[in-house]
Amino acid sequence: MKRTLLTATLALLLWGMPAMAGPPGTDFDGDGVNDSLDNCSTTVNPAQDDTDGDDCGNLCDANYSQSGTVGFGDFGSFTGSGFGTTNQLYNHTEPVNDTVGFGDFGFFTSNFGTTPGPSGTTAGTVACP
Repeated sequence: MKRTLLTATLALLLWGMPAMAGPPGTDFDGDGVNDSLDNCSTTVNPAQDDTDGDDCGNLCDANYSQSGTVGFGDFGSFTGSGFGTTNQLYNHTEPVNDTVGFGDFGFFTSNFGTTPGPSGTTAGTVACP
């Protein structure tokens, strides 16, 4: 019993935390893209949209300034140039070719102060750690 509990706890710690991708060849988020190639490795994003070209997918990247942290400059960009438009840079809900709206604003506010990602394609970079 203790061994089963220990094994389950270790599995949770190693593969169950959102900030960690699984072993090579796995697809942690289940979107059909292996973690090492997935531009948003803990969020389902089969389209792999990345409109700012930083190798960090739209569905896990609200850091428009590429500073490494979502902050006030990004907020100014979102509210000044994004909301209510079809600018795909500010679109964080699928499909990314839709009008930027409240769902995208909710994504932005919930990510304020955080780093973008994680991404299997740019792991360890400032743009998408």
